Amino acid sequence: MLTLICPGLLGPIPAAPETLPKVSAIDRLLARADLIPAGGHSAGIALLRDVGVSIDPDEDAPTASLSLLGEASDARCDGYWMHADPVHLRPDRDRLLLFAGEGVAPDRAEADALVALFNSHFAADGLRLTAPHPNRWYLKSDRILDLRTETLERVVGGPVPIDLPSGADARRWRGLMNEVQMLFYGSEVNRLREQVRRPAISGIWTWGGGVLPERSGEPPDAVIGDDPLTAGLARWCGVAHRSLEGWSPQESLPGRRQLVLWDRLGAALLERDLAGWSTALEALEGTIAVLEARIKRRGLDEVRLDPCEGIVYRLTRSSARRFWRRGGLAEGLVRHS
Repeated sequence: MLTLICPGLLGPIPAAPETLPKVSAIDRLLARADLIPAGGHSAGIALLRDVGVSIDPDEDAPTASLSLLGEASDARCDGYWMHADPVHLRPDRDRLLLFAGEGVAPDRAEADALVALFNSHFAADGLRLTAPHPNRWYLKSDRILDLRTETLERVVGGPVPIDLPSGADARRWRGLMNEVQMLFYGSEVNRLREQVRRPAISGIWTWGGGVLPERSGEPPDAVIGDDPLTAGLARWCGVAHRSLEGWSPQESLPGRRQLVLWDRLGAALLERDLAGWSTALEALEGTIAVLEARIKRRGLDEVRLDPCEGIVYRLTRSSARRFWRRGGLAEGLVRHS
């Protein structure tokens, strides 16, 4: 069995494209597959579920500690960690719009300077920031926090939700995040960025907090993906890991269960890049066509496609024969627009 997690496949896309690329294999899979309800609307939740982690729907999926585990072999991931991604906040009438991604990302020197500024200012609060990658930051708290957050991918490009985070520590946390905004606003980093007309690093978006979880199910035999979470999960489970570039849908990896994070569509949407999304869609079409052919040749028993929208599409040799079923990607995009 191969599970393909594809955030962004069903949008929401920033604007309806004039013409969609021809994606016959994706259309067939979406139309003919069995539908399996799945909780959660993020790639992180899907990945954790598929490696056997039980997720409490009333708590954040603890992706930060696992992602940090995948960033570096010497990373210390004990205790409570959150993602703390650098973001740009832009006033728009009576709200703040949130932006992230390559257009906002700091370079290595800028990240180091802002992290050092944060750690000096908040040391007494039991908070420490680290940036193993200039655009991927993590925040450690000396105590476990009672917070409910939202992933960066669900809020980027839109207004900052006024009801997030929630939880017993929410009020204190909002105050701290406002303090971060004021601290970064007066920094030398942002003064220099303003001089060259680059967007300010206005603050951090915190999400995915928790401690390393316990596994309650059977892990896959291999995890494939470029996101640090895939590397961290593979390391945590003690299974093989491979990058997307180093993987081919034609090969049969050892073991019977492979878990693949295809995040190129979601990455394009994070940048509001519709052309990039279409290019990634065409690449996914080629992958799905190969997997479909492997199923028909009995080289693969089933493919599960998870677009992170609450439904998993399960394609088997039997369901692939449902030639009378119509529908596909265009209908899915309409439903999720």
